[in-house]
Amino acid sequence: MAGNSDVLDRRERVILAEDLAGVAEGTPGEVMLHTGMRWLRYWVRFDSGAERGSIHRDKLVREAEWEDFLVERAAAEAAAEAAAESGGGPSSDLEDQTTAAADDGASEDVVVNGATVPSHLLARSASARERLGG
Repeated sequence: MAGNSDVLDRRERVILAEDLAGVAEGTPGEVMLHTGMRWLRYWVRFDSGAERGSIHRDKLVREAEWEDFLVERAAAEAAAEAAAESGGGPSSDLEDQTTAAADDGASEDVVVNGATVPSHLLARSASARERLGG
C-alpha cells in the first residue's frame, strides 16, 4: 500500500506511486480536493499539467514520505522474489491452474490474487476451450 490510511488535505503535495493514464509514476502534484465519505478519492493537479480525479489514497504518497516508500517497496519486492525462488510463492498463472484443475478432474476451487474461482467455472471454461479448439 503506497499511502497511509490518513486523509490528505487540500493543497497537500503528493507523488504518484503508480502509473495512471497519461501520468507517470513519480510525478509530483497537489491535491485539489477529496470526495466521498467512507470511500475517499482524490483529485490531483500534477506538475506535468495533467489533472486526474478518482485516485485512491494507496496510489498517492506525501512528498516527505516518498524516499521511505521507495525503500519499503524495494524491500517488499526483494522478499517476494526470495519467496518465489524458494518455491514458497504462489503461482500467478491462471491458465496453468485452470488447465491443471480441469485435467485432474479436481473439484477444488482455485484462489488467484485473493479471489476464489469456483471449480464448476473452471470446468466450464475448460470445456468451452475444447469446443472452440483452443
